[in-house]
Amino acid sequence: MQEQKYKTINLATASEKIKFNEIENSSELRPLFHITPPHGLLNDPNGFCFFNNQFHLFYQWFPFGTYHGMKHWMHLTSSDLLNWQEHGSKITPTENYESHGAYSGGALVENNNAYLFYTGNIKNESGRDANQCLALLDETNTVTKYSANPIVKSVPQGYTGHVRDPKIVKHNDNYYMLLGAQREADLSGVIIIYQSKDILNWEFKGELNLQCDDAFLTGYMFECPDLLRVDGHDVLIFSPQGTEADGSRFHNRFNVIYCLGTINFEQLTFKIEHWDELDRGFDFYAPQTMANTPNEQTLIAWAGTDEDLPSRQFGWVNCLTLPRTLSVINHRLYQQPKILESDSFNKISFKNNNNNFPINLEQLSFLLEIENTDKNINISLSTKNKHLTFSILDREIYLDRSQYNHHPDDWQYGNIRHHKIDYDIENIKIVCDQSILEIYLNHGRDVFTCLFFPENEEHKLNISREEDTEMDIKLNYLTI
Repeated sequence: MQEQKYKTINLATASEKIKFNEIENSSELRPLFHITPPHGLLNDPNGFCFFNNQFHLFYQWFPFGTYHGMKHWMHLTSSDLLNWQEHGSKITPTENYESHGAYSGGALVENNNAYLFYTGNIKNESGRDANQCLALLDETNTVTKYSANPIVKSVPQGYTGHVRDPKIVKHNDNYYMLLGAQREADLSGVIIIYQSKDILNWEFKGELNLQCDDAFLTGYMFECPDLLRVDGHDVLIFSPQGTEADGSRFHNRFNVIYCLGTINFEQLTFKIEHWDELDRGFDFYAPQTMANTPNEQTLIAWAGTDEDLPSRQFGWVNCLTLPRTLSVINHRLYQQPKILESDSFNKISFKNNNNNFPINLEQLSFLLEIENTDKNINISLSTKNKHLTFSILDREIYLDRSQYNHHPDDWQYGNIRHHKIDYDIENIKIVCDQSILEIYLNHGRDVFTCLFFPENEEHKLNISREEDTEMDIKLNYLTI
């Protein structure tokens, strides 16, 4: 297992390639619109950018098994953020400075160049180390590692080898590299910052002071920092590991935070004016926003964190969320799925004033939109033996997947997510795509992401509520 765990794709045997092809051609449980690995394990999205009139996306990929092994960067391109073309591994960890994997990182697009920053993971007799590395993406979709890598060798004094996930932003005439890190003294999480004038030479500046005292700052590691501007607001996103449950928040093994506020690069401070979880479901981690976006700010995330999923019997695990456009409304971060802009739907519309409305589903890739909802509603996706429910009861929201017995590593965190809201629900959008649900309330004010792995049976939607007022229901089957 150890030798296989650190094997790179260029060493695949002929028999392994045959097996890979069989896995890739299997459609069992695979979503139509959500990105899945051709074989093996997928995790964090990386290098998300708009370059050369195309959208580019990479993701962490271990080709040889459905467990965490040697991480490669798989490359995809798209013209619409919905239909993706796969180009294979473009960063394969074959160099000494990345001896145990090419870990996550982001992109910077400038002067007709696309720079890809990533962490070279090192494991040796003395423990773990990390290098920050650079590769260049050109107009032919070729990726070339920088000849003088690493651009940042090892980690600064006072931090463990857990320093990773570079995010590059430009402010005035300087470039800043944000990294997730762990302090050596107390093994607590932090974001650290390097500064550069030329993208190639970097100087350590210090820790980013997050100006608040809330519970999420007690995590043991901060992963995947991201910083961007949305509708005039600075938005800091990161994934704190080791946060304690706080009311209805932080009930996953790993969680994601967004903060609205003001960044000060000179003083290395971020004044937090509002913060919350970015997603309230079960399966959302390591989000990344697009560099050099041509229109709206756009985010995509890993829908996973667990390896022990039913799809592993078919040779692959995990997927990415749909790309989501971001906006700030009334000091809250909103997310909307890009799939709503697609016209490749088989559209069916209903106007219904019954308090119990069943729909026999033709397939499990669909968009359900409900307008004019009242305070109480229950939506159930069911077969003969199992059901998954989303319900709203007097401004309390419940997502229940307790009848699906996968995710055993996450059972300790429960199979029901609960969230109390202070607003009326006006609309609900649910994207179901074979084995994943994304639920958007009030144009994305709150979002729930949920993997589920149904049996190959007939499925039924049932929408029920207490009152008989008219409700607009649209069901759009998704096609490729």
